Order: sequence, then structure tokens, then C-alpha cells
Amino acid sequence: MKKPMTVAQSLRHARHDFLNELQLIKMNLDLGRLQEAQAIIRSHAEASMHASRLADIGLPLTEEWLLTANWRFLEFDFQVMCLAVQAPAQKDAELRCFLEDFVQSAKLHLTPYEVYSSEILLTSSSSFFEISITGPGSWLDLELVESAGFTVTKECSEDSVMIVVRAQMEG
Repeated sequence: MKKPMTVAQSLRHARHDFLNELQLIKMNLDLGRLQEAQAIIRSHAEASMHASRLADIGLPLTEEWLLTANWRFLEFDFQVMCLAVQAPAQKDAELRCFLEDFVQSAKLHLTPYEVYSSEILLTSSSSFFEISITGPGSWLDLELVESAGFTVTKECSEDSVMIVVRAQMEG
């Protein structure tokens, strides 16, 4: 993994994205497109709620990776949703390494100059924690690295792929 982003770099990216979104809202308001402006605001409110939940589940390394991935990997546009209420904190470093390895492998399957939009969903129950990655493309030959701490499954259809990382909860 490359050197992590500094706090200053992260804040610079966040400030840039925030100003771009404010300009987009202002443009829609200036054009009288109130519904579009409201949709952008709702989208950001929902993303903030998911980021808050992510911060509460106790995976600081995975959280940092998920919050900075779109800045670090311009080929991707990840929408992160966290419905999990708990996570196996002892597997934090392994989960982050899996996500990093996944992106490095997936980059080899991307069409140049095209952005790969996908969703990353974190869920949990009393017995397991899951990270599901879904997106376009059928990557039958995508190599995924497993760990002793979790299982990885891949489901491909004609035009989409879903990768699920599942870890057992301790206790």
C-alpha cells in the first residue's frame, strides 16, 4: 500500500469536493431546478449518516480506506453505505488490506478513461460482519485474496459483479 494520505491532503480533497457540490447546488438553484438541488442535499445528508455509522463500528483503518478511496483511486467512484452496528475490530487491518488488494486487482480489468461506479455496503448481525462490493462488469478472472480471518465470494452475471467479504463476529 502506498503511503497513507496526510490529514492536510484529506482535508484539501474534502474541501475541494465540498465546494464543487456547493457550486452544483447553486447552479441548480439559479436554473430554477429546486428538485435537483434538494436531491443533492439529500444525497449528502444520507452519505454523512453512513459515514457516522462507519465511524461508530470500530474499524478505523477500514474507515480511513473507505473515506479516502475515491481520492486515491480516480478510476473508481465508490458509494459507501454502512448499515452495520458492530464489526470484528481485530480484523480491521485484514479488511483494509483486502480492499486495497481488491482495487489493485480490479484496476487491471478496467477500461482506460472510464470510471467504475460501485457500491460498498457494510452490514452486520450478531454472528457475522459483511462488506459487499457491487458494480458493473463480469470479472470471472478477477483474483481475490482470502485471509484466515474471513471468507470471500464472487458472483458474476452478464453485466455485474458482487464480491462479499464475510467475517465471523467474536463471542
